[in-house]
Amino acid sequence: MLYESARTRSTRTDGYLCRMCAETRASVWDHRHDHGYVRGPLCGSCNTYEGKSPARYFLRDKEGSALHLLECRGCLERRTLPARYHAALARMHLEATERHLIRSRRCRREPWLENIELDHGAYRFELSCWWHDARWTKTVTVVEAAMLVREFIDQALADAQSNAVVPAPRAASDNPSPA
Repeated sequence: MLYESARTRSTRTDGYLCRMCAETRASVWDHRHDHGYVRGPLCGSCNTYEGKSPARYFLRDKEGSALHLLECRGCLERRTLPARYHAALARMHLEATERHLIRSRRCRREPWLENIELDHGAYRFELSCWWHDARWTKTVTVVEAAMLVREFIDQALADAQSNAVVPAPRAASDNPSPA
């Protein structure tokens, strides 16, 4: 359902529990701002956390975050997430996989990433290892980031399916369901 529909505007959220924490009454209809699909009712705290926290923290620390973002029919059908999550997933991938060399061996320590820039179709990351005083840069193209997003979504959906909690695309006429 679209956020701007008359039904959404007239349906109060306080009759629903927050879809993220399932503990607090919802206060807002969370939606994807660029195309307007409603994800579901959220409490003020979860809505603020989703919108204002660094994207990687939301994805990594908030249980059910990926599935909540995929409640957006457009994201689920296209197997994508809002743009701010693309750089976050590229960063998380580099933290997990990128290491510098010490005497032809890979350092075991996770690098520190800073100064992420989107420049000419690629995210440019500055990495450092404070332990060995090493600094280097790494780029992840927008296409590579999109592939990481798709892999992340596919894994989240596979995990949800094994727990029988797969979100299904909703018709525009469907009513939002209580949590």
